[in-house]
Amino acid sequence: MNIKHYNHNGFTIIECLVALFIIAIVLAAATRNIGLAVDDIHDAYAREAANWVADNQYNQYYLDSIYPDLGSDTKNVTMAGIDFNVETTISATPNQYFRRLEIAVSEKKKSKYILFRTVNFIAQY
Repeated sequence: MNIKHYNHNGFTIIECLVALFIIAIVLAAATRNIGLAVDDIHDAYAREAANWVADNQYNQYYLDSIYPDLGSDTKNVTMAGIDFNVETTISATPNQYFRRLEIAVSEKKKSKYILFRTVNFIAQY
C-alpha cells in the first residue's frame, strides 16, 4: 500500500477567510466607536461654549448694573465658532427688589435642544 504524506506549510483558504472575517468585524466595531467618540467631543465642546455664552449674558447684566424689565428676549451669539440662540427670561420674585434671570442657550441649528440653562438673580440696589 502506497500512502502519501503531505506536508502542510500554510493555511487553507477557509482559515484565511475566517481570519479576514474576524478582522473585518473588529475594524467595523472600532470605526463605529471612533465615530461616537468624535460626536461626544463635539457635544462637550458645544456645551462648554454654551456655558460661556450664558455666563457672559449674566455678567453683562451685572456689569451694566441694569435692573431689567420683566419679559423675555432672544438673540443670536457666536462663540468659539458656533452659532447659538440665547433666550433670556426675566420674571418677578416675591421680593420686589430682586428679579429672576433665566438664560437658556441652544445651538442655532438645533434650537429645540437646550445645551445649557442657568438661573440667576439680580438685585435692584
